[in-house]
Amino acid sequence: MAAHFSTSEWKKITTTFENSAEQFGLPKSREDAVIIGSFNIRKLGGIKKRTDQSWNFLTKTLSQFDLIAVQEVMDDLSGLEHLCSLLGENYAMIVSDITGAKPGSAGSAERLGYLFNWKKIQRTALASDISFDRSEIVNKLYQHRELFNDAFDVYSDKYEQWQQKSIERKALGKRATAKPSKVLPEFLSFIRQPHCVSFRISGAAEEKPFEFIVVNAHLLYGTNKREREWEFKALIEWLSLRAKYADKLYHPNLLLLGDCNLDFDSVPAMKENIETLLKSLNKTVLKSKKAAAANFPLLSEHPKHGILKTALRQKATYDQIGIFSNDPRLPKVSDNANAGATENGYDYGVFNMANLIANALHGKDIGELSKPQKKALYKKAEFDISDHMPIWMRLKRP
Repeated sequence: MAAHFSTSEWKKITTTFENSAEQFGLPKSREDAVIIGSFNIRKLGGIKKRTDQSWNFLTKTLSQFDLIAVQEVMDDLSGLEHLCSLLGENYAMIVSDITGAKPGSAGSAERLGYLFNWKKIQRTALASDISFDRSEIVNKLYQHRELFNDAFDVYSDKYEQWQQKSIERKALGKRATAKPSKVLPEFLSFIRQPHCVSFRISGAAEEKPFEFIVVNAHLLYGTNKREREWEFKALIEWLSLRAKYADKLYHPNLLLLGDCNLDFDSVPAMKENIETLLKSLNKTVLKSKKAAAANFPLLSEHPKHGILKTALRQKATYDQIGIFSNDPRLPKVSDNANAGATENGYDYGVFNMANLIANALHGKDIGELSKPQKKALYKKAEFDISDHMPIWMRLKRP
């Protein structure tokens, strides 16, 4: 049975939130700036799946954002619709259809959603998925057919062994173990198709607006880290190539928001890996002055807050913001060192819910708790809120 925070625990959490949420990294909404972010809200489905206190916490958090990409939206849309209604009449929602599983079949089918404050951000005309056409996939299968044949042979052997063990376990009255997973030798396509929507951020009457194609992604989370890395790199290459030809884009800038499930050894190693990829692209497919500037702020050490983690358990930076800009006013990598220098200027961060809850319930940061205290906190927070924490970027309005 799922563990939940008690009424008295929620009262403490809510009081701490109302008094000091900013101290734990939640950005404050300001008229002269926009807050853009991403939040994987664990299994966001039916309204009754969460308590009223949980919906209240999510609403108070998201009300500080002007545009937020949401991952793990279930086929049941009532939860996302409920959040949008709680945010008030200035907010609207956009959502994809299910991706990640064939309708009616077993699998982790999800939607990708957006919530946005239409008083500050306008939706424009584009909406699309990112996918690879059939010829690309067929060519990859053909070019690496021996590798794929070997991989499928290995899977067949494991599957036969699993079937035999399942029969034996059933005879003993035991449940079958999980089916073996298919491990691919090369990237073919996304486990869930990223979802694109175009937006405009208006400013002063005479000022040119910021215009983005925003890409909401929930990439592969699997036991094979190579596959996870391949999928992320395929998305980065797609975005880099698309951003190169700004004159053909509906809007000249691309903004990646999502759970990329990056799990390299460390944030600095992850940053170096991505920078190496971008440099290699610039020397080959992006070898021109047209190449967009790419910035992944959460991979830079924040000048005030250091290395940022996005998983609730403080162990990984799964969630990312990626800016592929052709607009010189948008933040570049060099701007990360001065993030947060001005009240309404460029900044980025993570709302560390784990620290807020730990302080509310125990009067100390999560890292100072005992193992049993951490375990209890994580278990409840993951069910009542999420196993990820919201990430964000602040831009001064044009």
